[in-house]
Amino acid sequence: GNFWSDYNGYDLGRDGVGDVPYHPVKLFNYVVNRTPEAMVLLRSLFVSLLNFSEKVSPSLTPANVADNAPFMQKLNFSKDKPAY
Repeated sequence: GNFWSDYNGYDLGRDGVGDVPYHPVKLFNYVVNRTPEAMVLLRSLFVSLLNFSEKVSPSLTPANVADNAPFMQKLNFSKDKPAY
């Protein structure tokens, strides 16, 4: 896993790992990557609705672009002690 500053999940087990997968790539970015012409829709209502739909149902985002074990806090690396 990684720490994501905009992750809005939760950690019911209190193990430091989020219980909800994080999707670092928005579905619209995926669409633009496959169809560059879609970029003209960037600030449109369509994209706002797409982003909202993605938050409500994360299953819309391709599964291969997900962090299934996101960290809830930043890891602090030090020479003297391990990160976790």
